[in-house]
Amino acid sequence: MKRIIHTFLLLFFLGHQLYSGTTGKIFGTVTDQNTGEPLIGVNIIVKDQLLGASSDANGEYYILNIPPGVYDLEISYIGYNTVNIKNVEVQSDQTTVIDIKLSEQVMESDEDIVVVAERPMIQRDLTASKNIATAKEIKTLPVETYAGIMLTQAGVTQGADGALHIRGGRSTEIAYQVDGVSVANPFATNGLATSVATNAIQEMTVTSGAYSAEYGNAMSGVVNFTTKDGGSRYKTFLSVYSGDYISSRSDIFLNIDDIKPAANFIAEGTFSGPLFQSSPSTTFFLSARYNKSEGYLYGIREHTPNDSSNFEPKQQITTEKDEDQIITTITYTDDWYIERGGDGAIVPMNPSEGLNLLGKLKFQLSPSITLRVQSLLESSNYKRYEHAYKYNPDGVLNRKSISSNNSFQWTQTFSPETFLEFRGAINTRKFDSFVYENPRDPRYASRDRIQGSPGGLTFLFGGQQNGHQHDFSTTYLAKMDITSQVDNRNLLKAGVEARMNVLNREYYTVGYDRNVYQEPTPVYGGKYTRYPRQISAYVQDKLEYQDVIINAGLRYDYFFSDAEYAVNELQPDGERKLADAKHMFAPRLGMAFPISAEGNIHLSYGHFYQMPALANLYTNPYFLLPVNGTPRFGNANLNPEKTILYEIGLQQQLGSSIVLDVTGFYKDVRDLLAWQTITFDRLDGDRQSYRIRRNQDYGNTKGVTVTLEKRATSGSLFAAKLDYTFQVAEGNDNDPSAFYYNSLSGQENIKEIIPLDWDQTHNLSASITMTPTDALTIGLIGRLSSGYPYTPRIYTSNYDSRPNSDLKPNSKYVDLRASYRLSIGDMDYNLFLKIYNLFDNLNERYVFDDTGRATYTFATREIDEPESFKKHYGEPGVHTYDEYNVRPQYYSAPRQVRLGVSVDF
Repeated sequence: MKRIIHTFLLLFFLGHQLYSGTTGKIFGTVTDQNTGEPLIGVNIIVKDQLLGASSDANGEYYILNIPPGVYDLEISYIGYNTVNIKNVEVQSDQTTVIDIKLSEQVMESDEDIVVVAERPMIQRDLTASKNIATAKEIKTLPVETYAGIMLTQAGVTQGADGALHIRGGRSTEIAYQVDGVSVANPFATNGLATSVATNAIQEMTVTSGAYSAEYGNAMSGVVNFTTKDGGSRYKTFLSVYSGDYISSRSDIFLNIDDIKPAANFIAEGTFSGPLFQSSPSTTFFLSARYNKSEGYLYGIREHTPNDSSNFEPKQQITTEKDEDQIITTITYTDDWYIERGGDGAIVPMNPSEGLNLLGKLKFQLSPSITLRVQSLLESSNYKRYEHAYKYNPDGVLNRKSISSNNSFQWTQTFSPETFLEFRGAINTRKFDSFVYENPRDPRYASRDRIQGSPGGLTFLFGGQQNGHQHDFSTTYLAKMDITSQVDNRNLLKAGVEARMNVLNREYYTVGYDRNVYQEPTPVYGGKYTRYPRQISAYVQDKLEYQDVIINAGLRYDYFFSDAEYAVNELQPDGERKLADAKHMFAPRLGMAFPISAEGNIHLSYGHFYQMPALANLYTNPYFLLPVNGTPRFGNANLNPEKTILYEIGLQQQLGSSIVLDVTGFYKDVRDLLAWQTITFDRLDGDRQSYRIRRNQDYGNTKGVTVTLEKRATSGSLFAAKLDYTFQVAEGNDNDPSAFYYNSLSGQENIKEIIPLDWDQTHNLSASITMTPTDALTIGLIGRLSSGYPYTPRIYTSNYDSRPNSDLKPNSKYVDLRASYRLSIGDMDYNLFLKIYNLFDNLNERYVFDDTGRATYTFATREIDEPESFKKHYGEPGVHTYDEYNVRPQYYSAPRQVRLGVSVDF
């Protein structure tokens, strides 16, 4: 019988910022257990992988290019007992240190020694803040998407609009990658164009510190999803769950008390294994996820878009004869005509439906060559709630998107010290928004079907949103990286990347008034095709010594917009020329000082650049100046935005299972995008104003994150993590009128520094995973956040308050996931319950600017509820001022309950 030694082998996870976010490294020293002398030529093999190494003259070894996951090592040496080390966890961009002690073999019949490894508490050479979520951790959390995972980490906040922010940065400052390949939406420069289902994620890393020179075009953070590979045996996972929103807030949320068990439905699954049973090294992995949800915001189909109404005063003429005179009397009545052509059905107004598919093949072409081919597809159809259309829900825009990421990765190992990775990808994204796809569809309602105005603040009686937007983008990407372990203390990496985008956008409105436009007609706002190009190169070196670890790198980026801009902003209808190419050099430096076996201090500094959202370069590309209005222009000659980041942090182990991490940071952000309003004299002599994008905004963020984590250890019943973030995110006022330049007077407004819209000073989050029994697992996530800033207004006063000078109410959430495992034969079943917003908290995302609350307002009531409007209360189709001011979209989602079952086999 094997001798199983349950020892806890310390694994020092060295913060290794050098790979493409997709592989890790194992490093260590092999010594004689009795003498402590290093052993030369010991074989270390990663089981079920074509990976291994031999120890050198100092007993040291290293194994490069290991995908994230949990592995077993086999260590063998003539005359010594063979050692098997189980559960060695490898994480991307990190080094796992495994020091091995071998004992001499006394008898040939001695059985192998088995050692169970345990993850250490301290990342010994961490040089920049980074959080890692593994597949095992993700499985126990009450989350549905990557966003839920990110929000469990210090420094990550969610704005009122749902967008994610890292350390006070804008949401478009986060770069997303899948297996080291960008999946950005090029119209937004960043943002996630194609997501990954959580069941396909092997590991998700969020780097918020000074990430290495390999990463560019991001100023706040880098998120990398490493997808799963197939294994040597077939595995299947299936899951189905459904539920609905259950809340007592029926005074705010229409139809919330009508519980439909299948209103929010999700089905997902994975299938993986060897492609051919005769070739276990050639594997596949398939993932699928389908979701359909009614949402939690409803309307009533009281009207259709083609309903007509008339609020004009009615003229009545009466005549009467008085002796020889005829007297004509003209009187006016305010009788309203309101057509109600709807069927009265309750209609979901923020529904969504989506499909996510992933297919991945891995070919081990030879012991030194690995080829991975992957295709990722995501489609979604959804609507956004529009409060004015609550009783005319069919008039709201439909939004549809479909995106794909098709990539390959060729890995060539030249020697145990050096390997090359070459990646290629073609990403596509199509987005459309419209009410009716055909802009000449006869179902479009003419604007003249609504005559006059009710004179008060109320819902729409007909009509539809007339905008159309059609985007299609293709990104061609090629990337090559070479990694070489020059010696045991020096790992060098360099790479180049080229990217070309093809951007097609068309946007217009549908004109139809039976006067100028006798039938539905597209009135073009803009149409263009552009070919922006980017090239980057970097070199990164990591030096590891006993007392200090240094990560140093330099990155170069080139960008060309391939479009014209107005040479003189005071004469936008004048001369134009091709924009200049942009060149960016970004140094990065990180240092770690292991102060003890249980403590580490790290410092990092870096320059980070990214181009503004590319759509902002090409707005109104032909510089059209209408006779009326204030047109908006893009600017193809915009400069890159820039962030300088400083960070210092401490990791300290407290006892055997608790670790404390404290990090302070400061970000200085320059050349952010802003609208500037300019007044000028046109070439034809008329005076006009217009708005143009300029690199004129400034911001800065300073803060501290504190993480206290209790790790799960052998025999413990729970793991817990507490994250606190204090930060102040400030910047220029982003109101377009805050930047104004008059070419006639030479006067220019200067922006003042104010809190940014998504600034949350305090964020406290906690997660707990409990395992009371081997079969039962309970996971909880809680979050308490201070309110977002808003600008208070006093409508009866001439006082102008400072922008964003007050705060909305605090928000709080608790989410729960409980699962119970049953094993029947070779199949494992899990019955699970998910509850989001467990206590049904009413969190106010938006507020009325006179009260600072979403629940009530007094602003302009005398104007918005005149007596001429109030006298019609109670008539069919007329809704009151108070009813209109119940804004369900101002609140976050109420409690949601889902039940499901999954099976593994």
